[in-house]
Amino acid sequence: MGRFVIEHLPRLAARYQVVPLDYSQARSWLQQPEIVSLVRTTELISAIEAGLGVSLVQSEASIALRDGDEAVLIGLSFGVLLAWAEGKIAPLAEDWRCLSLIVQNSSAAPSAPALEAAVVEPISSNEEPA
Repeated sequence: MGRFVIEHLPRLAARYQVVPLDYSQARSWLQQPEIVSLVRTTELISAIEAGLGVSLVQSEASIALRDGDEAVLIGLSFGVLLAWAEGKIAPLAEDWRCLSLIVQNSSAAPSAPALEAAVVEPISSNEEPA
């Protein structure tokens, strides 16, 4: 079971247990050992360090989460991230958007809804609408 920090939703179709985390819960989760950073954005890396007190390593890696893996999805609004990047105004506790994701079953991903075929019929100009 791996533990990851991510900035985008996983692309893997799977069943996830999703739980919103508040600031203190996210900070506690990030303090645990053996966390792998999959965050690519240098501005978000430095904002996490300034706002959550956790140093992460920038990563270009891309992985598929497997059954039992846990991840924290971390985000900030564009305006807050811009304020940090340009003015070094650290994000406040209420600025963080964090979700805990636990992969419950990657092999039994929900199937896509069935698509129905659309039938196009021309309207004849000499027929009156019903």
